[in-house]
Amino acid sequence: MRNVIFIAVILMLAATGCITIDMGDGAANKAPVVLTFTVSPASIGQGEAAVLSWEVQNASSVSIDPGISAAASIGAEKVSPVSTTTYVLTASNKAGSTRSTALLTVAGTGGIPQTPASGQPVIVSFSASPSSINPGSSSVLSWTTSNATGARISGVGNVGTSGTTSVNPTSTTTYILEATNASSSVSAATVIVVAGATTSLPTVLSFTASPSSVTLGGSTLLSWSVANASSVSLQGYGPVQASGSLTIYPSSTGTITFELTAQNAAGYSNASTAIMVSSSNTTPPTGSRPVAALYISSPSIASGGSATLIWVTSGASSIAIDNGVKSLVGISGASGSVSVSPSFTTTYTLTATNAYGSTYDSKVLTVY
Repeated sequence: MRNVIFIAVILMLAATGCITIDMGDGAANKAPVVLTFTVSPASIGQGEAAVLSWEVQNASSVSIDPGISAAASIGAEKVSPVSTTTYVLTASNKAGSTRSTALLTVAGTGGIPQTPASGQPVIVSFSASPSSINPGSSSVLSWTTSNATGARISGVGNVGTSGTTSVNPTSTTTYILEATNASSSVSAATVIVVAGATTSLPTVLSFTASPSSVTLGGSTLLSWSVANASSVSLQGYGPVQASGSLTIYPSSTGTITFELTAQNAAGYSNASTAIMVSSSNTTPPTGSRPVAALYISSPSIASGGSATLIWVTSGASSIAIDNGVKSLVGISGASGSVSVSPSFTTTYTLTATNAYGSTYDSKVLTVY
């Protein structure tokens, strides 16, 4: 009888997290794995903010130095250091610890010695071979970059700056390669078509207006890049190419918003960007676009399953996540999460907007 009571107490303590029961060769005996640990953007000005994001497996504790003594296994945190800082993530369990670092450069300050790559990274090539497969078959993604210190492929995770990897999509999928260095990041996409499978929604890789503040009589250059779309249109201007640019000469003052729509057989995706137009005798306002980051708890789910979208923004007057997920107005800074259960592979795009323009971040959730 005493043994029964003792076992019951042990199981109760284990269930409440007070103790850990070692089940032999289970997760407790495996070293923690840091799947991702990034900072976006990798370079900011003094007083600006960036977003740390991370995903860890098989850890009983997670900490980030400096600033976060206890963290969840998946999360994101806004940071605004006064000088260049290297953040160190430590994931631990009974088997040991695993560390990963992320460097955030603050312009015009000192900090951790560094040798960041100069200029923007370049994606030399990104392709899938074959680009059309039958269900159950595989395709090889190949990529080459230059001037990049890191790379990531949606649905795959962190990868080398150049290399190959085999993928087995169960539905038509858009893979997005992001190459980064201490200065900036660039993206490119390739599509693998799975015979008989549902096509995924198009993805707006970028949509910007430069400059975002102009005087009446001046001009701004709209630039965009779209993947996996059969048609692309710019509101008020009609059909456009999947990637291109257009010089705009505003005829009125105030905030002008431009809307881009990409369509294919699966549906459509929208993106917007805004400019501030002032009269010629008025000094245009100065400022920067909002910081925005979107994360997903898992890149793929089984049909009927769910995943969690996590978003972090700073300096936005409004934020939205497409496909009916979220729309908030009057926000100076917002973060949160929501569970989604799409019935087919879906691209979710976070749009954060203020008077100086919009910032976008997209994530693909594969349904198999």
